[in-house]
Amino acid sequence: MFNQGLSLDQAPPISVPFRFFITAPLFGIALGLLFFFFPTDLLINRYSSVAIGGIHLFTLGILSMIIFGAMQQMMPVLAGAVIKKPVLFANVVHTSLTLGTLFFSASFIFEIKALLHVGASLLAIAFLTFFAVLAYLIFKVKFLTSTVNAMKLFTVAGIITSMLGLYLAYSHISNEIGSLHYNFMYLHILFGLFGFATILIMGVSFQVIPMFYVALDFPKFIQNKIPLFVLTVLVVFGMFLFLELDTYVLKVLFSVFFVLFCVHGLNSLNKRRRPVFDVTLWYWKLSLTFLLLSMLNWLFVPQDSYFLLAIMFGLGFLYSLLQGMIYKIIPFLAWFHLNSKGHMIIPTMREMINEDMIKLHFFIYTASVFFFMISPFLSNFFVIIAALLFIISNILFLMNCIMAANKYTQIAKTNPLDAFTQV
Repeated sequence: MFNQGLSLDQAPPISVPFRFFITAPLFGIALGLLFFFFPTDLLINRYSSVAIGGIHLFTLGILSMIIFGAMQQMMPVLAGAVIKKPVLFANVVHTSLTLGTLFFSASFIFEIKALLHVGASLLAIAFLTFFAVLAYLIFKVKFLTSTVNAMKLFTVAGIITSMLGLYLAYSHISNEIGSLHYNFMYLHILFGLFGFATILIMGVSFQVIPMFYVALDFPKFIQNKIPLFVLTVLVVFGMFLFLELDTYVLKVLFSVFFVLFCVHGLNSLNKRRRPVFDVTLWYWKLSLTFLLLSMLNWLFVPQDSYFLLAIMFGLGFLYSLLQGMIYKIIPFLAWFHLNSKGHMIIPTMREMINEDMIKLHFFIYTASVFFFMISPFLSNFFVIIAALLFIISNILFLMNCIMAANKYTQIAKTNPLDAFTQV
């Protein structure tokens, strides 16, 4: 499963991914609070400055935060690409991403342009540092798997997303918003969601689903071709936009690729070789189901504000899946690091985070997504309920991550030999 033997020499200190995972729900809480202080009409209008700030609390503060943290763990483990100074690298990326997101989002939410200069500069440091190191390491990997190839495509998509984002930020700073601004914005969104996020999720799924759930492998065609097809169609989509050609056929292609991924992913999970109950399966199945529904919505439902589609794809698909992954990654890392230090009496991966707490988080989070989805058809009152539930779910997510980190720290401080002297 792994390209090289799993060892502490390859993996970064556990504090590296943990700081990113624990920061993400804090931005989730901040995002939920926006709905209590700003009119709903502003928040669901994707062109309003408040909505732009809120969207980036999600895409930068939650999505990018989790992906950057997870990649620093997965690169050495799944690709054999080792960052030589992981703590320094994590400090630079985490600090600049956290502060950059705060300043960048605040600049739009409160309409203070001076903050945009600072935020864009810090985000440039975070993304350029991350992708410069990632590109240098990942393209040197010789043992190629479908996951490594997907990581390479993710790197290309991430660099393009970053460049488009910096261009758009500069346009706002300089007040030079030209006639093609919305084409660049649309491409920035697509490369970010379909390339930066979804391609990586696909590549990681090819390894994680069979490994953690003892499930069926994805068909080779899905593993080797679909991520490449997605990036190719993204490039073609950009050409169509600037040539003013109809993009509906490309939307169909995207939907076909994602539906194939979802169908095989759900099939793999439903026919796993060891059908033991695991609460994190709920997150995966919910996520893949929402990806299916969001693609159907994108194709066949006329879009007004895109609010419903954003909820289905962003919260229903992306954030659900990332939460499920973290609930698997954190216990595994805790067990792995403690075991590598010689500890023999360790809580099992299922004991590291209380399953009842994960279930409670899942139900509250799912309820928040449901209320967000029905709010456009009923009343803005349901948006407030959804936002409250979203805040509570992120508080629970944060508590669960912190409790696991504390449990690891307490055990790590003890002498491994003490367990034998007490017997």
